[in-house]
This record gives sequence, structure tokens and C-alpha cells, in this order.
Amino acid sequence: MALTMLYHDLLDSYSTVLLRLPNAGMVGLGLGLTLLVWRAIRFSFLPLLYPNDPQEYPYWVPGVGHLFSFFQNSDGLLARGRIYCGNTREPFAVSVAGSKLYVITKSTDVAEAYRNIETLSFNVFVQEMLKTAGCSPFCVKAMYTPLAANKAGFPNPHSKPLATLARAMHHKQLYPGKDLDILSQNFDKFFNRRLNVQNILHDCPYAEPGENNSVVMPLMVWCSDFFARAGQEAYFGPLLEKIDPDMTQKFLQFDDLSYQIQFQYPKWLSTKMHTAKDELVEDLMVYFGTPQAERHGDAWFVKAMEDEMRALKLSVYDMSVLMLTIYWGINTNTRKAAFWMMTYILHDSELYKALVEEIEPAFEKHNPETPRVQYLLKKCTRLNAAWTETIRMSAFSASVRHVTEDTMIGGKILRKGNRLMIPYRQLHFDESVFGRDIQSFKSDRFLQDETLTRGGSWRPFGGGTTQCPGRFAAKQVVISFIAIVLKRFHLQADGVQAFPEAELGKPVLGIMGSRNDLRVRLLPR
Repeated sequence: MALTMLYHDLLDSYSTVLLRLPNAGMVGLGLGLTLLVWRAIRFSFLPLLYPNDPQEYPYWVPGVGHLFSFFQNSDGLLARGRIYCGNTREPFAVSVAGSKLYVITKSTDVAEAYRNIETLSFNVFVQEMLKTAGCSPFCVKAMYTPLAANKAGFPNPHSKPLATLARAMHHKQLYPGKDLDILSQNFDKFFNRRLNVQNILHDCPYAEPGENNSVVMPLMVWCSDFFARAGQEAYFGPLLEKIDPDMTQKFLQFDDLSYQIQFQYPKWLSTKMHTAKDELVEDLMVYFGTPQAERHGDAWFVKAMEDEMRALKLSVYDMSVLMLTIYWGINTNTRKAAFWMMTYILHDSELYKALVEEIEPAFEKHNPETPRVQYLLKKCTRLNAAWTETIRMSAFSASVRHVTEDTMIGGKILRKGNRLMIPYRQLHFDESVFGRDIQSFKSDRFLQDETLTRGGSWRPFGGGTTQCPGRFAAKQVVISFIAIVLKRFHLQADGVQAFPEAELGKPVLGIMGSRNDLRVRLLPR
């Protein structure tokens, strides 16, 4: 009652002031007073009525909120919001373009959110993304319709829909075992064939010959080009490159704008992204139009998933859009992880020297070209610690859930219809967990305390039922690439350059990009 009276008193005072203004100043001052009154009610009085709701980080423009800050530096925005709300790591809220995002950064709250699959839905988020990417309503419905337990194809004893069953198929392909070994061998074949000066100069128009048979090139451009080609060939065989030699370059253009799918940009605001996406879909339609018997060198998952989609009677177009999301997941993160890991190694001479010595036994005399991946994973402690610290520094994705019913998390009520966001970088930069030097790359951080990867604050690949199934494959592929490069080349920066600046504006599916590149020189050993 008291709040209602105070609200009416404010409106009366506001109206009285406006009536006394000269005509010339009424509009400007009126707008200013309107914003002041709105802000006072929105962020001071209404929270008193809902004390159990997460505190919201205030903003000035209704309907816009923190839109520009979010896409300029979302990590900085969330850090400011967390500090404004007392830095207690309790759930808080930010508004972006009229949508409210609940943000959680405490490990216990994150674990609670991952366990809640009843009122916090990941499926709604994925379905909206699929629609934005171009999937038909029939396709989305078919992907989420439970299938018979005795259906043909991949085993489905629990009658899951294909959207969920596909995760089990990813596990078969990407978890340690025979299928992952075959996939790793596909990558190694590509690495062995392409990682020499002659082929780099032939394949990479941005590479320049240097002194003493060296090659000079921008590292991010090279890693992006190299890993996109490697991932495409390892998964789909050589056919896609024959269909469209420029497909990987089109993918990189798409990938740089792919956040527009995540945030469901209208088509008129995302024409460049959709143009690149449509060209990729056309290439995949030609691929699926080629009989399976004429496609060779692909990973098990590709044909297995194709068979499942055809059984749902999906159109070739819908199949191609769905497979593009797989192509996207394959190639968006390894290229950036390799870039950041090589960058950190280049800027740490002690680590560089230690790694060159550590990886040497992984190359056997009878097979000096390819490292033993299991040796790298189990015996190269400095290499593994450098990988983990690289991921801590560069993981920039966020997990998103739709709140389908009012839900209590961390003692706060998350209201139905809004979204929940778990920004992993905020977890990985928690001083109480990872130490006061969290802003610095510390190559032995995870050697000094191996338990850091076992706690709830370590979430570079998500968690719960949506944890990234490609985490094992990504690590194997990148550390194998790093080992081969260090074995075959002396690696150095090409002159004095600024350290690459993290791209903290664009939301990504995993690893952050860089605002500037680093020119490197590879000199054969």
C-alpha cells in the first residue's frame, strides 16, 4: 500500500513539474524526467515488491537495455553487473533488447541448473536456433518426436527423438575408442601431408617464403584455414572440397557472423551470414545428392546420421541445414584453440623449450612423422597443462536455458518466459578458485593443483546433458598438431608485435576469437 501511494505521489509531482515548464523546454526535460521516474520505479521500487527475484543491473533506455554493451564486450558487461550486484555471485539479471537474462556464476548454482531438466529447457533454445538457420517446421517437429524403441539403425532402447539420440551417436564417434581413433588418423593424414613448407606455400595464398627456407604467415588466418580444411576432410572425406574448393573459406565467413543465429537476428539484419550459410547448404545438398557408395574417407557419424534423417523423410535441404550445424561444431573451436595455444607458447620461452623436449619421445623411429597421441595425453604433463590453461583463458561460450516455469536457483526465483545464462568465462576467472593471477596465462597452474579441473567452476565444455561431446577429439587433434609443428619447425614471431587482443564482443560457441593476428615464422628443423 505504501509503495502504491509513493508511486502515485511521484507521478503527481512529475506532472506538476511538466505543467510549469516553458513550452521550449518541456520536451527535453520531460523526456529526462520520464526516464528518471521510470528508472526509479523499475530498479528501486519494483524490486521491493519482489525481494526474491534476482537483482537487475540497471540501464537507461527501455527496450534497449544493455544491448550495445553486450555485443561490444559481453564479458565486461557481466563482470560489471556482478560487481554492481554486490559481487556475491548470487544470480542477477541483465536486459538485452527487451529480453531478460538471468546470469549465474556460482559453481553450486550452475550444478543445480544443469540438474534441472524439468523447468530449465535447452531444447527450446536449440529449436529456435534451428528455425533461424532455416529448418522447416516439419523438420524441427520430426527431430523432437520420440522414435520407436525397435526402429532400424542406431539403437534406441529408450525411444528418444533423433535430436537427443544424435548425442549418443556423437559419443560413439567422439569418445575414446575405435571411432575416435579412426577420426584422429584422418586428421593425422592431413597434418602429415600438409605440414611442410612446400605445401604450405602451395596451399596458402597468405603465406610468404622467407630466409633459409622458412615461411611467414598470419597465425590465426593459417590456423583457421588449416583446421577448417582438416576438419572437413576428416569428417566428410575429399568430396566436399571437390564440390566447392572454397567451401572452407565460406564457412569462416559464416562462422564469424554465426552469433546472429544464436541470438535469432531477423534476416534483414543478417544478410551476409545467411548468404554464406545458404552457399554452404547448397554444397551439402550436392554432397547428399551423391550416392553413399561414391563417398569415401568420411567419419562413421556422417552416413549414420544421414540414414537416421532419411528415415524421418526429411528433405535434402533440411538434412543439409542440420548437417551444417555439425560442420559448424566441428570447425569453430579447434582453429581458435590452436591459435591461442601456439600464441601462449611463443610468448613463454621456458615453456617452448620444455615442450620441444617433452614431446620428442612421442615420435618413434619407425613412424617419425606422427606422434603417439596416447603418449601425448598420458606422459606430456606440461603439454596437457598448457592446453588446460589455454582453454581456461580462451573459453568464452555460455550455456543458455529457457525458464519454462518459475524456478528457484541459488535462493532466487527465475520467472517463467525469461532465459538463464551460464557464462563460463566468469567461472574460470573466479579468484577464489583459480588464484589472484587469473588474468595471466600460467602454464603450470593445473600442474600445481590438479583438482582445479574437478570442481564445479571448471566448465569449458558445459555440463549436464549438454556437455560438449567433442571435448576429447578437440584436445587430441590440437595437441597432435602442436606436437608436429614443434617437431618439424622452429616457431617464432616475425618481429616485435603486440600480443593478440581477445575478441570479447562476439558471442561464440566455445573459444573466443582475436581482434588482431600474429605473424609467425616457421623454419624447418
